Amino acid sequence: MFISVTAMAQDRTITGTVTSSDDKQPIPGVSVKILGAAGGTVTGADGKYSLRVPSTATSLEFSYIGYVKQTKSLGSASIINISLISDAKVLNEVVVTAVGIEKDRASLGYSADVVKAQDLTNGRQTNLINGLTGKTAGVQIGRSSGGVNTATRITMRGIRSLQGEQQPLFVIDGVPIDNGARQPSSTSANQVDVGNRVGDINPDDIESVTVLKGANAAALYGSQGVNGAIIITTKTGKDAASRNKKMEINVVSTFQIDNVQKLPKVQNEYGSGYETGIVNGVSVTEYDPIENTNWGPKLDGSIVQSGPTLANGNKLMIPYSAVEDNIKNFFDTGTNFQNSVSFQGGSEKGSFYASLSDNEVKGVVPGDKFRRNTFKLSGATKLANNFNVSANISYNKNLTNTSFVGGGNNSVMDAVLNTSRQINLEDFKDWKNYEFATTQGYFNGYQPNPYYNIANNRYADNLDRFLGSFQVGYDPTKWLNVTWRLGTDYASSRTKSTFEKTTFGAGQRPTATPGAITENAFSNRIMNSDLLLTFKKDLNKDFNATLILLNNVRQVDTRNLTASASALSTPGFFNLSNRVGELGGSESINKKRLIGWAGDLTVGYRNYLFLNGTLRNDISSTLPEDNNSYFYPSVNLSFIPTSAIESLKDNDVLSYAKIRASYSKVGSDAAAYSLQPTFGPATNFPYSSLAAFSLSNTTPNPNLKPEFTKAFEVGAELSFLKDKLGLDFTYYNTKTDGQIINIGVASSTGFTAATVNAGLVTNKGIEVALKGNPFANRDGFSWNFSFTYTNNKNIVESLYQDSKQLSLGGGDPVPTAIVGQPISLVGGAYLRDSEGRVVVDATTGFIRKDPTLRNLGQVNPKHILGFNNTISYKAFSLSTTLDFRSGNVLFSGTKSQLTFTGSSLETVEYGRQPFVYPNSVIESPLNSGNFIPNTSVKTRSGSYDFWYGNYAQIAESNIIDAAFLKLRDISLTYRLPANLLNKTPFGRVSVAVSGANILLWTPKSNIYVDPEASIFGTNNSQGREFTSIPSTRTFGITLSASF
Repeated sequence: MFISVTAMAQDRTITGTVTSSDDKQPIPGVSVKILGAAGGTVTGADGKYSLRVPSTATSLEFSYIGYVKQTKSLGSASIINISLISDAKVLNEVVVTAVGIEKDRASLGYSADVVKAQDLTNGRQTNLINGLTGKTAGVQIGRSSGGVNTATRITMRGIRSLQGEQQPLFVIDGVPIDNGARQPSSTSANQVDVGNRVGDINPDDIESVTVLKGANAAALYGSQGVNGAIIITTKTGKDAASRNKKMEINVVSTFQIDNVQKLPKVQNEYGSGYETGIVNGVSVTEYDPIENTNWGPKLDGSIVQSGPTLANGNKLMIPYSAVEDNIKNFFDTGTNFQNSVSFQGGSEKGSFYASLSDNEVKGVVPGDKFRRNTFKLSGATKLANNFNVSANISYNKNLTNTSFVGGGNNSVMDAVLNTSRQINLEDFKDWKNYEFATTQGYFNGYQPNPYYNIANNRYADNLDRFLGSFQVGYDPTKWLNVTWRLGTDYASSRTKSTFEKTTFGAGQRPTATPGAITENAFSNRIMNSDLLLTFKKDLNKDFNATLILLNNVRQVDTRNLTASASALSTPGFFNLSNRVGELGGSESINKKRLIGWAGDLTVGYRNYLFLNGTLRNDISSTLPEDNNSYFYPSVNLSFIPTSAIESLKDNDVLSYAKIRASYSKVGSDAAAYSLQPTFGPATNFPYSSLAAFSLSNTTPNPNLKPEFTKAFEVGAELSFLKDKLGLDFTYYNTKTDGQIINIGVASSTGFTAATVNAGLVTNKGIEVALKGNPFANRDGFSWNFSFTYTNNKNIVESLYQDSKQLSLGGGDPVPTAIVGQPISLVGGAYLRDSEGRVVVDATTGFIRKDPTLRNLGQVNPKHILGFNNTISYKAFSLSTTLDFRSGNVLFSGTKSQLTFTGSSLETVEYGRQPFVYPNSVIESPLNSGNFIPNTSVKTRSGSYDFWYGNYAQIAESNIIDAAFLKLRDISLTYRLPANLLNKTPFGRVSVAVSGANILLWTPKSNIYVDPEASIFGTNNSQGREFTSIPSTRTFGITLSASF
């Protein structure tokens, strides 16, 4: 007896296997926690665990999402095998919803998707939103370019507001944050893709993301949540605390390389020069050594002069032969180093989490770079007398230094595309010392050397950002909780745009530039306060109720200070004191406040029927006093027949079923200072000591009312074959009425625009998500997949009074709201007959332009599909994500530029000679409306005169199909077995190779750009690209370890 007691009192090792009671297969990742002592572990890929148990331990607790938690008392056995019972109804899964409220998924009457950290970081993309792509239905995500810190635009369930914010609200740990993207230019010239603020967050700090897709789900956020919400929950150390880890250190290190993914295909038959005329029906061309366009003679390998004759008489002589990859060779191989370390731990009373990260990026454009450093600290603890507190603070520093894109002579991409086919750009890198690369010697008589642009025309951004929150909770009774949360988001950005003073020399040279500097100091501060009272009560054995009362106060303060010099005195000295003339400058200050009161009541019946209703009233500082208080409701219902109907309980075919429906009405307020006249600095002032201000060109509206969105959705969540297959279906219908828009007015009124309430936009669509876990066996093999599909129909139902169109920007084409149609590109189009054939001029054979601007195609895709796939075998795991979109078009400025320069493939299709335009007709007689097939009238020219002078001047010529299929991310991970780590300081070690955007398919007609390309970042001017940085494919390796 004495010997037996002594043995029991000693520490010992317990091993075992955890399996599912449904299919008897092992479950990896099960938490095994020691009760009565510190310690714990998780099961491996084979479901096995090994744990050193102290003598004071009483039992082991086994828990895993989707399964009922089990506790096993410790006896004398050294092997404890557990079979977990599936919680097939998933009733206990908690979802973080609006205002940080945690709710059981079963009670939700609207669609809400949760994406875990591992799924977000598979491709190791630096902007966490890119990791959401293809993983949830109803969401459109687009990365704008291949720059070093690119913006990612996200919209959900279509375009609701014509001129207002389209993106969802972003919330971190209960605090709404800014996701703006401030660009240096409002046009396509001197543009920069600056990235958006959600990209400041370190993805390794994220625990999960909840996607609330519509106003229904985000109704408690009021006007802030009208476009839905992205709820980001960061790590707090709870995971380590649940495993009784007092301190756990995690290190993640990633190295990636970036290569340009898609470049335009170009012709390699003709070089520099121009068309001199037509002789006997044949185009005649002439070589020009300073010509950037490729309308010259055929490339024949002869030795020719390139560029001007220098002042010293020197000439650059080169072979008149194609340099086929001269565009591709301009770009570098980009690199991306990501390193982060985190510390977490805790106990039953509290937890903590701290992290540091460094992300250093060198772009594919030479000289472009970005660096992000982040620090995060969070903690939570339970205090005496039912109090608890938690706090989060994070800081990040961004340093961005990039070149300019878009149109104009300062654009690097514009200069690259204006390179003749016989020019090897790499020969001109040394623009300082190589005489034929200098401003006087570079071959191009119209555009500067792109390497000169890189070195002398730059955009720099220095950003500091603080995010912080403090929360205190008190439970005076078991049925009442009081929580107050105060949060802030403060960002300070200092930007500097510099343009060199340049003289290009005598002769046909690019236009001299006086140089310029623009400096901005921008700050944005959000203060947000939430006070919540939560009442939870079981009314009787059948009914329970939860009532939440909310007070929300949100204030946004912004300030922008600008100083500029329009000309420089000394080249290369980018200091405002080095200016010529008066110093320009301006200052703007904006303040906006919103006060909201809300209530949220949920009544549950026997845990299978849930009715929820919300009421919110907002008071906005940007609306007139008579209309600044607006009230709106929402209601949703959830019913679980597999729990309510006896014959459906414990059904092997239909494991789980939930039917849901919801309706909401949500209001939106106006931009600041829309009610009263505002004044700005007058042009050409100050004059000496005299300052002047001029009235805004937009007349205010003191009678503005809120913009309201009404949303209805119905859906079903089904699970089959013991949760091996799941289906989630949603139908939604939203109507946004009384839109707050600016419309054009006659200048005789003294204004050019007016702010009004007008316009109705609807979005109807379906969302389908199919998930499966068809295979899992004892050998450690498993397969999980998910398929998502979205179809959205966007229609502009009405505009102001009898107006039929409203331009949403400027240019040709331009995104436009058209009554009866979706948001589309409207611009110059071919004149066509009733059969759709192109009408050409009976004399010149040139395309006739339709005198009426036409709809060239919708901006947003009709169809979005995503496919996610994860295959695991023992310690290996392979994950992939595919993303497909179709049904929309894109205006390509790149295609337009290549047509202008004679570099596009289509310009050589007919040998640069006159031709009969395919499927064309002639109006005979003129203005008769009678059209006959054109079989003999050739274009007057088959060269520059037609392709640029006629063809490229019509916007329709540069419209391309924006469909694509992308392999968004792929990763292969190997996790070292636990037995190899037993005598090491490591708890877990894994190595992964990954890729992002490594494959891209586009229709045959798109040989130009990635259809996602845009230089306008996250703003509403979508559907157009102007010589943006090409998208990139990424390959990388990641090492992760925990201590």
